[in-house]
Amino acid sequence: MRRLFLNTALAAALCLSASGAAACDISIGDTGFNIGMASNKATEMWTRSYAVSAGGTFEVENTNGLVEVLQGTGPKVEVSAEKIAKASSDEAAKDLLSKIEIVETVKPESVRLVTKTPKSFGSGGAEVKYTIKVPAGLRVRAGTTNGGIKLTGISNDVEASTTNGGVNGEDLSGTIDASTTNGGIHLAVLKLGSGGLKAETTNGGVSVSLPTDTKATISAHVTNGGLGVENLNVVSTEQNRRHLEGTLNGGGPSIELGTTNGGISLKGK
Repeated sequence: MRRLFLNTALAAALCLSASGAAACDISIGDTGFNIGMASNKATEMWTRSYAVSAGGTFEVENTNGLVEVLQGTGPKVEVSAEKIAKASSDEAAKDLLSKIEIVETVKPESVRLVTKTPKSFGSGGAEVKYTIKVPAGLRVRAGTTNGGIKLTGISNDVEASTTNGGVNGEDLSGTIDASTTNGGIHLAVLKLGSGGLKAETTNGGVSVSLPTDTKATISAHVTNGGLGVENLNVVSTEQNRRHLEGTLNGGGPSIELGTTNGGISLKGK
């Protein structure tokens, strides 16, 4: 947690230095990390739909902002992105907004979106918030640097990664690989995917809930924090306060959980 505190303190110092007497808001949590130094804002909606062949891949790389992925009902990937620019004046905000780009690489078997923002914001900031609906059967890679990842109701295999922000998932039934540096990971699983589940962070906790009849092979470790298992019949080959190796209901796909500064909770439901 000390590293996270230092990062926040550094951000505050930079904010005060850059903004002078202007107002400055700083927040960090599971939904993301943001610094607001300007009250004038310009926004623009960006929408696209893509047909991706079965078994293909959809990928999004964001810089600042939340990436939310939901299960779609149609045959196409539907993307809605809100571009947000903040600056010291309306004119400056509109100018900054015009420089936020979403670069598309589209192939029949894959789509890749990359957010491009100016390297210098002056006293403002640039952000893109993505809402993505994906059909079943596609592999999904969702990444952001300063922001959270939210996964809701998806059966897809997902790789979700961020640096400053959390990863949160509800009603998941595919293979999940979730990682962050400064933030927590909280996943609620309906059915463990054939490729298992992996969740790792450095500064933050990890919590996973799953059906009590799940078959899995479990490996969990913490450095500074506790490790708890609730309402699950885990047969352990090695278990102490910070390390667990074992099987659930005879074994199955792997569940790998890890954190340095934080706790781990594995719960049956």
